[in-house]
Amino acid sequence: MSYPAIVGFVMMILITVLLLKKTVSPIFAFTVIPIVGAFLVGSSVAEVCSYVETGLGKTMELMFIIFFSLPYFALMNDAGLFNRLVEILLKKTKLSVVTVCVITVLVSLITEIDGSVTSTYLVTVPMMLPLYKKLKIDPKVLLFLCSATMCALFVLPWNARNLRAATLLEGIDSPNNYIFSKMLPLMLIYIAMCIVAAVLMAKWQMKKGAGVVDGESTSEVHMEYSELARPKLFWFNLLLTVALIVGLTVVPCPDYFIFAVGLVIAMAVNYPDQKLQGELMKSYGKQMYSTACAIFLSGVVVGVLSESPMMDAMVDFLIGLIPTAMGPWMYLIIAVFSFPLMLIFTNDIWQFSIVPIVAALSTQYGVANEVVVMALLMNMGAMISPVAQPQLYLACDLGDKTELADYVKFSFKPLWVMNILWLVFGWALGIFR
Repeated sequence: MSYPAIVGFVMMILITVLLLKKTVSPIFAFTVIPIVGAFLVGSSVAEVCSYVETGLGKTMELMFIIFFSLPYFALMNDAGLFNRLVEILLKKTKLSVVTVCVITVLVSLITEIDGSVTSTYLVTVPMMLPLYKKLKIDPKVLLFLCSATMCALFVLPWNARNLRAATLLEGIDSPNNYIFSKMLPLMLIYIAMCIVAAVLMAKWQMKKGAGVVDGESTSEVHMEYSELARPKLFWFNLLLTVALIVGLTVVPCPDYFIFAVGLVIAMAVNYPDQKLQGELMKSYGKQMYSTACAIFLSGVVVGVLSESPMMDAMVDFLIGLIPTAMGPWMYLIIAVFSFPLMLIFTNDIWQFSIVPIVAALSTQYGVANEVVVMALLMNMGAMISPVAQPQLYLACDLGDKTELADYVKFSFKPLWVMNILWLVFGWALGIFR
């Protein structure tokens, strides 16, 4: 193993371990450690500054989205939108742990249609959390089901995961639509898997004491509302939120601007008093500050890894671990172990650094390039990795202040099993071979 590879692996493992053990803050882990790593591989001050600038450029827009989206959905939560939606959704349904878990899957599917992991967490978690609390269901189940379910829609033609993979398919017209059409049957199977997982999780929670509130049916369930609730503005708030989500997919302007416009309108209509607006914005600002900082500064890790010599050396080492005799199966082996590997890689690095090399080597053994790209596309490990998916900090914050480390420990095994089942079904359907 080369020296840059050693530094790279040590750096990423150190960041992951320190975060999971809660030894340091995310902003420390995402800034100090990668900068030290960059200097250790011989980078100059100017080069390190360039790495940081490149990385922060990749996360800046996401930070801006947090600045406006988190206050928007916090406002809608205060106004009672999500509580009322839960009441309507369950009005004609028997309230049970199973029902709530399955509905979590359905809501996650709907909110992930726009392709935004951030908005899916922002909509689904606050909407469902009151019911999880009422039925005494562990909020980590909510976070797991939401994370697992949104993976199903990674294959949609407009999803960033699909679009990244499509850039690697040469000689195929409309490669993003090609990927979607090929993987549609597998997507439907995976959605069914998510529903099964929801039922199994529900039954497990029931054994631990979760259950229906005595004497209540769903039509009798009433959510708790604060003095900030605006029940008369429910339909306005609902239509505004739907328009905002639709706007994210059809309006050709930055997502953060759409959220900014939505926030301004929602604040003016729901809370016209200027003093109250100021108090609410201060409250929302405190809630979002740590999350926005963690997401923004994760760009330092991205920049240092992708721009310094470390990543190429790390990838070369990983590829070298595969024996020659295993060549034809190499892409599937890597696909299986891609889940834990995502603890040290970002989505961009995975898709644009590792996948092309694996695909190039696999073609030497007669495996089609598009087969490898599709087999490595999903990689659900991103949904437990704060390095690959810094939105997890936001999700955990929304999920009753769940610790990230607790969420990762809870979700690691079941999500890896689902990732492997995805590969098995894809192989059986002929998609991954």
